[in-house]
Amino acid sequence: MKIGIVSDIHAQPEALRRTLADMPSVDLVLCAGDVISDYRFCAETVDILRQAHVQCIQGNHETGFFGGRNPDYLRKCQREFGPEMLDFLASAPLSLELEAAGAKVLMVHASPWEPFDEYIYLHSPQLARFAQLPYDVVIFGHTHVPMVHQANGVTVINPGSCSQPRDQDRRGSYAILDTENRGVEVRRVLLH
Repeated sequence: MKIGIVSDIHAQPEALRRTLADMPSVDLVLCAGDVISDYRFCAETVDILRQAHVQCIQGNHETGFFGGRNPDYLRKCQREFGPEMLDFLASAPLSLELEAAGAKVLMVHASPWEPFDEYIYLHSPQLARFAQLPYDVVIFGHTHVPMVHQANGVTVINPGSCSQPRDQDRRGSYAILDTENRGVEVRRVLLH
């Protein structure tokens, strides 16, 4: 089974379009959160994800948006956009567990343990903790920096950001997971 993985779109529909157009044929697409930005709900981005049947979780930007960080803006969006647009993200879980071709997969936005908004990079000492989790694959985003790491049999994947990269490569990124061989490919897409 092949799974496309995106994260940290941050209300950039054109970057998402380019990413999905570049993505090879996959069986499932997952989004590890931050579809919107705190103060920018983008119905166009949500609609693209809905049309592509992408399974999303909430990131810190969704939890802030729906959790009352800016209640006036949320009320404005509720008046402006149909409930199906807002509900698509409001009803998304904070984490997602699934089984894909025999592989147990966990997707979170930033960290599977407290503090849940922690930034985990390639040289983080926290990477060793992934080996203790009862999953074959753990997916997260939040850092905007792509990473693939093996933690004693657990494949750890961060697809980076398809719209706002924060590493040396200024192109957007996403990942493809092949669950049969646990192979992961990070792919880059031009933003403009």
